[in-house]
Amino acid sequence: MSDAYYRERAARRTRLWLAVGGLLVLAALAVLVVRALFYDACTGSFERSPRAIVTTFVEAVRRGDAPVAQECWDHHTYYDLGAGCSEICLARVYGARFEIVDVTVGEPQAMPDGRDNLETSVSIVCAESGESHIAEITLDSVGASVPWKHWAIVRSTFGGTVAEPWCK
Repeated sequence: MSDAYYRERAARRTRLWLAVGGLLVLAALAVLVVRALFYDACTGSFERSPRAIVTTFVEAVRRGDAPVAQECWDHHTYYDLGAGCSEICLARVYGARFEIVDVTVGEPQAMPDGRDNLETSVSIVCAESGESHIAEITLDSVGASVPWKHWAIVRSTFGGTVAEPWCK
């Protein structure tokens, strides 16, 4: 047998391995794209419901977990002083001791800019003083009904004000 036969056989094997490797890379990329579309950084899971976002945010504030609480916010709005109790205000209530009494989620409302807003409310009772507080939290998302829809906080009264923080 000539060398040409063995060279052709080696070339065929190389093409086969390259094709198999290419398919594996494409499959890995498809998995990564699907994960990126459906994974929610706020909840740390694939659960993206408005109730899960609000509950995760409130629990993160109670634990003093600022990075998780920040992930629940729209990244631009979190630094906006007009967004209610956001960055500066929340810094005063991280780690506060309270019990969640109730979380109420409304219905999405279509906004003129094509987005959806959703009003939620959270009732808490401070562990030490027994004071009860009710917060209004507004969530925002794309207006279309798409399977990868994510909600983010754009306005919140949770935590009180900078001058009067809750449960401290």
